[in-house]
This record gives sequence, structure tokens and C-alpha cells, in this order.
Amino acid sequence: MAGTVAAVHDLGVFVHVDGEPDGLCTGFLRVPDLARDRIGHPSEVVAAGRRITAGVIIADTRSGQVTLSLKGAGKARC
Repeated sequence: MAGTVAAVHDLGVFVHVDGEPDGLCTGFLRVPDLARDRIGHPSEVVAAGRRITAGVIIADTRSGQVTLSLKGAGKARC
């Protein structure tokens, strides 16, 4: 699934998933799903505005939220 990083926080990364309404963050990457190696902060892996392709871990159709992983998709692709 492709999208654009909207915000980077201590606990993870919010993603604007392609095809979703503007301004709606429907994807989330938890820190453990950002990289195979241990990282100190999510900003070591991604930055706001960066285009990524991530694997889908959970898609909750009731809330419209998607939990993503860069580990499942290999490296983040720009």
C-alpha cells in the first residue's frame, strides 16, 4: 500500500494512504514495524512528506484504519 508520511511521533508514524480523502490519516506504522533493526526514534527511518510503500498488517473496516509495516514490504520506497 502506498502513501505519504503525514507525521512522525515517538510511538509511530501516521500515513495518508493513497486514495483516501485529503487530510485523513488512515494508516499507522508502529515503531516495531518500521525497521528490522532497533531504532531510537521513527525519524531515523522516515520523515514527514516522504512517499512510502508498506505492507498491510491489519485493515479495520469499521474504523477505516490500517496498520502498516515497512518490514513486510522490505525497505521504504520513495
